[in-house]
Amino acid sequence: MRKMHQTEEQLNSELAGLRQKIAGLKTIATEQKRLEEALQDSQQVLRKIFESVTDGIPDTDLDDIVTGAKLNKK
Repeated sequence: MRKMHQTEEQLNSELAGLRQKIAGLKTIATEQKRLEEALQDSQQVLRKIFESVTDGIPDTDLDDIVTGAKLNKK
């Protein structure tokens, strides 16, 4: 009910605020897309490096516990 009694100036001010929030969200979405693309690029580079290594590569977790290994038989 409160919005029914707002003046045109108040509604325009609220609309301007909402437009500003939308612009901010668009900026965030654009940055997120850029970061996702950069992550994919990095993953491709690392995958190529990993696949080209001829020695064994241990896979460890954050506590340096070996969780697997890649053995290339080239």
